[in-house]
Amino acid sequence: MRRRALLVLLPAIAWTPPAGAEEDIARLLHDVARAREKLRSLSSTFTQERVLDLLATTVTSKGELTLVRPDRLRWELSPPDEIIYWVTPEGIAYRTPRGSGKVDLATAGTLAAILGDLMILLGGDLGKLRDRYTFAVDRPGTGPTLRLTPKDERVGKLIRRITVLLPANLLFPRRIVLEEPSGDSTTIAFDPPRINPPVDPARMRPS
Repeated sequence: MRRRALLVLLPAIAWTPPAGAEEDIARLLHDVARAREKLRSLSSTFTQERVLDLLATTVTSKGELTLVRPDRLRWELSPPDEIIYWVTPEGIAYRTPRGSGKVDLATAGTLAAILGDLMILLGGDLGKLRDRYTFAVDRPGTGPTLRLTPKDERVGKLIRRITVLLPANLLFPRRIVLEEPSGDSTTIAFDPPRINPPVDPARMRPS
């Protein structure tokens, strides 16, 4: 399975947001949960740009995602990438024109946890991530921006920070940026989603 890892210079110091900031975070997470209460499924096309710091190269891909709450995600990249990933309660699977494979959750370990967190960012209850990430919130005029920093060292080895730009209606991200400790980053810009479309269950199962 193709996998790219999606500096600690100071001693780890527990950071507690100021009371006002903490209240703002709690209010935003509550509002997002309310906005998504009736969400059952969604689909969206997207453009994904991966910046490889060492090579000073940007790789651009296009694709489509389908999310069925609470725990099934299909992530499809169009040619020339031409690969489909499935994230399900059973594990992670992929298919390319050259082959396919599956990894159960126990074997996938931290990678599975991060992909599960991505599903939550796309359409779940963000409050479920409070134990795993430190949150910060900015509120520009176009919609709030969330910045998540991993608390778990194992997650921190793969992801340094996640930035999520939400629209005013809070339903589905406009953009997600994944920054890695290596300096590489992936920016995913989403088109307006289809909300609660009918989804063939077979599409959400590895094939």
